[in-house]
Amino acid sequence: MSIWNNLSWVESIRNPVLSIFFENISLAGYPTFLILFISFGYFYWSPSRFSRVAMLLFISAFINAFLKDFFQDPRPDIQLMLDPKVGTSYGWPSGHAQIAVTLWGLLAYELKNKWITIGALTLIALIAFSRMYLGVHDLGDVFSGLVIGSFILLIWHYAIIYKFYEKFNELTWLFIILSFQLLIYLIYPTHEGHEISIWFLGVMSGWYIGSSQIILANSQIMKLLLSLISLVGVFFAMVFTTQLESSLELIGIISILFSYSLGLFFSIFVTWVIPRFWKMFSL
Repeated sequence: MSIWNNLSWVESIRNPVLSIFFENISLAGYPTFLILFISFGYFYWSPSRFSRVAMLLFISAFINAFLKDFFQDPRPDIQLMLDPKVGTSYGWPSGHAQIAVTLWGLLAYELKNKWITIGALTLIALIAFSRMYLGVHDLGDVFSGLVIGSFILLIWHYAIIYKFYEKFNELTWLFIILSFQLLIYLIYPTHEGHEISIWFLGVMSGWYIGSSQIILANSQIMKLLLSLISLVGVFFAMVFTTQLESSLELIGIISILFSYSLGLFFSIFVTWVIPRFWKMFSL
């Protein structure tokens, strides 16, 4: 067994305190945390910045899902696993490692603050290591996730340098997003229990359509309070739309359109409805 696949060392370093620590660190790579985090950043810090973060995360997540289901690389031995949330998903590349680089790396890139950069690198390292500690990824999975995430961030860097975003208007960008979604849907390596998330495709479109420049409240305390209250609405909207999607047994094109519409509704609720709701009360 090569060093890339060898996890025999992990059991010797495990203890209850470290297990609790890395289980919580690892939560930062799951969709619920990611959606709540970018929503909070959208409300509290910067709608434009966190819209960019959201779009990069969506792109990175779809690339990761595609690679996992294309290569179908098995995870480590189930006896080593401490994270049951992985379900039947595959190992290569690590989604947590890849998403950590694209999320925290982009924030560090945009904010250009030494301490934020150090914090981002530390968090990326902890999240990546947590996946090996929990026995759900080997070194090869994690290293590949870090490399792919860095490559996506590098492409983003050059897109910013050459002002690629400014070359097209909003309608053209929406067409590009929809074309990307159609392409990935058509070529996705679908097999039983491993289908592309139509709900997330809708979320991606809805975030772009609904994003605005509305800033909540001038007072930092009031802005924090409104952002936290808004997160409650985001959480329940996420639970409602995902549960509704799974509860109705639709088939064919109706199922696709319904799931897509639910994701679209969710993002527009987050990015468009909530900010305008607070502005109605001059908050």
